[in-house]
Amino acid sequence: MLIPRVTGFLVMIIVCCFLHAAAQQGPRNYLYTAWSEANGNAAFSNMSWRENQRRHMQDVIRQLPDVMRARMLADADKAMNFTWPALPASLYLQFRDNGNRVNFENAQFERRKILSALVVGELAGGNGKYIPQIANGLWAIMEESTWVLPAHVGAQKAGTGLADPAEPIIDLFAGETAATISWAQFLLGTKLDKFSPMIGRRIDYELNRRIVTPYLERTDFWWMGFNGRPMNNWNIWINTNILQVALLAINERDIRNKVIEKSIRSADFFLNSYPEDGGCDEGPSYWGHAGGKLIEFINWLRWASAGKADLSRNELIHRIGTYIYKMHIDSSRFVNFADASARTTPPPHTVYLYGEVFKDQQMKEFGAYLYRLANPDTTRINTYSLLTFIYDLEGRKSFLSTTPKAPYTSDNWLPDLQVLSLRSTPGSFHGLFFAAKGGHNGESHNHNDIGNFVLYMDGKPAIIDVGVGTYTKQTFSNDRYGLWYMQSQWHNCPTVNGVQQQDGRRFQAKAVAYADKGGSKMLSMDIAAAYPQAAMVKTLKRSFVFTPADSRLKLTEDYELLSWKAPYQLHFMTCLPVDLKTPGKVVLQGENVSLQMTYDPSRFEADVERQTVDDSRLSPVWGDAVYRITLKTKGQALQGKNNIDFEMKRKR
Repeated sequence: MLIPRVTGFLVMIIVCCFLHAAAQQGPRNYLYTAWSEANGNAAFSNMSWRENQRRHMQDVIRQLPDVMRARMLADADKAMNFTWPALPASLYLQFRDNGNRVNFENAQFERRKILSALVVGELAGGNGKYIPQIANGLWAIMEESTWVLPAHVGAQKAGTGLADPAEPIIDLFAGETAATISWAQFLLGTKLDKFSPMIGRRIDYELNRRIVTPYLERTDFWWMGFNGRPMNNWNIWINTNILQVALLAINERDIRNKVIEKSIRSADFFLNSYPEDGGCDEGPSYWGHAGGKLIEFINWLRWASAGKADLSRNELIHRIGTYIYKMHIDSSRFVNFADASARTTPPPHTVYLYGEVFKDQQMKEFGAYLYRLANPDTTRINTYSLLTFIYDLEGRKSFLSTTPKAPYTSDNWLPDLQVLSLRSTPGSFHGLFFAAKGGHNGESHNHNDIGNFVLYMDGKPAIIDVGVGTYTKQTFSNDRYGLWYMQSQWHNCPTVNGVQQQDGRRFQAKAVAYADKGGSKMLSMDIAAAYPQAAMVKTLKRSFVFTPADSRLKLTEDYELLSWKAPYQLHFMTCLPVDLKTPGKVVLQGENVSLQMTYDPSRFEADVERQTVDDSRLSPVWGDAVYRITLKTKGQALQGKNNIDFEMKRKR
């Protein structure tokens, strides 16, 4: 698998992915060190691989099954009738005026999707048939006032609104567009020149104006890292795309080398920020644009330097890769703390690339597993993203020749991230799966959720984290926590004296510890500091004891209040029907299993309420509603000890 894959334009919009700052003596600078040890720019001086790669891709396409190439051509035929949608100023300004970011993004992304289908069709045997429409698409994209999304253009000095032509800025999708355009030109440049040499000249001009020049001239884009800010996935996502632009589209050696070197120095800020445990605090659905982009970047360096820039013995980078299977539950279900989705399929090529680079068969097998999950019909190859197509094309033989297998690891503790995942049956999705978190409420795409946890039975959800709804302007505003699914009362967390957890770095878990005692595994933490002073809580020690042999979890809380204002409440979110008929017992009924939750009825009164789900991002995961179970204490005691037992039971 030679080429690192870039995820397509139809992925969810990911605004940022902040990572825990690593505790270290100084910057690691692993990427720049590898570049230096490879003799720097000299390692990238031989560009003969470009022509070799063109021929290689032509050979791979010719070897595809006839039915697959026929489908590629059919998708391109449909795209021939496409009318390129206008992107008027009023559509762009909807984000400024009413917070809607979807309408513009859908229209812009559709242009890239159709262009990709056309390019793939031409590669599959179009023989020039699709070139005029490809030229239409490229020209339309070249004429766009900006490749930057409305939600991101506020980085310009003129602020949110229309793009300032005097200040080109670079965001996630300017970088992604640039990489797509570079690949189109790389693969079809000769045919496009025959149609009109101005297509190629315009591409070179726009890539230089929008990407190369501002990238080289500026160091103040926040995502670059040169200003000392903690980095996020914007850094590695953009740098990976710009590295592709340099290698595919920049012919001037000195300029190309400057872009390569700066991308390496910038990407090191991202890697320098990563915690030693390799964890991404936003979860698996964002990992593909954090750790996933990192392995693409590394593979590009390895590939273009003919293997001289080698990071295959770097243990931290390897751990960043293994994080993805440590958070896997089953199928497309992953642990989804913060803004991550409970259902996602990480980019298979990125997982497989970790396996290749680090000679990790387990990662290769998981990559093959995810590939089949994303491509149930292996006779079809995606055409909606040119970049995804390239990776699927390059990796197809490897994916199909590798045994698809999920690791289903049983015990995964990430001490820096303070996230734990356990399963009762090692190597299998059967049984009870448990995950919980400590951390703080200033995390990337934070939800107020310290002490939150989830439970799955045979890979199916029981106690859940709802996740996040469709992104709007409010999602990233000061009113973020006005959204119900951001609040601690809609997570599996307590409400203390009528007060919820508060956002901010200082609201955190303390004294977090994990212990494996053989027959049982315990995670403990004090979450009192997650609540503001108004909660009047002195200590709130929350512990989870997981007993794999019994498919059982025990939740214990020991708390002390400074004063009593309102009943202490324990909240539990579920997507399953709730049975409260028996005092002291809550039954959540699955298909062939149930989760029985027991509590002291003399201490608590139980209630359940239905929360309508009408969001286009959440409904496909949970249906039209989720349910919140609340256990409310009786009396006005200032001290208390809560014991809640969860046991998975099978139907007989």
